[in-house]
Amino acid sequence: MCMKHSRRALNKEKSRRSILKASRKLFSDQGYDETLIEEIADLAEVSKATVYNYFPDKDSLLIAIVEEVEEGIEDYLDAELSAETNALDKIRRVLTELVLASLQYPGLSRRIVFLNSSRTSTLHGTLNEIKSLLYQLIAAAQSDGCLSAEISAGEILDLLMGMHFIALFQWTGEGIASAQDQQDKLDRLFDSVMQQYLPPIKDPL
Repeated sequence: MCMKHSRRALNKEKSRRSILKASRKLFSDQGYDETLIEEIADLAEVSKATVYNYFPDKDSLLIAIVEEVEEGIEDYLDAELSAETNALDKIRRVLTELVLASLQYPGLSRRIVFLNSSRTSTLHGTLNEIKSLLYQLIAAAQSDGCLSAEISAGEILDLLMGMHFIALFQWTGEGIASAQDQQDKLDRLFDSVMQQYLPPIKDPL
């Protein structure tokens, strides 16, 4: 009985992930408004009823896509950055994960960013978890002396989210760079901006 229950749970999770994967592809390839639930079901190889069983509407699919990205970043933080001692490098690497994940589906990511800022949208505030994570890392970097405490963590967070928006709205289109080129470009932007907020170097006595 326990094995049957476990197998059923695995099948449910597999179906859910297939639906989200199909949604990301179709929303990105042909547009959110143009995509029908039937098309998502066909690509995910599930019934239309199964899609509605997990997600009552298309907005709930977008919310789940954001949550999946957030979970991936949190897993990355736990698995890859647990031994990282430099608080500033933690911020850099989490921002890089966010930017590269967004650039995989730029059109879809831009829609999510727009709806996140609209108070009338069901997606309003969906990026708050990522912002909260970055805020905590900024505060830790200030506490460790890696970043100046003269500017608020909230203002630095705004700068980081601004880098995300620059990448999302300006680094796409024809001639899009490889993931490595995008990461190198982000590193240069990050270094240039954050240089202004490093603590002052104390003169040796």
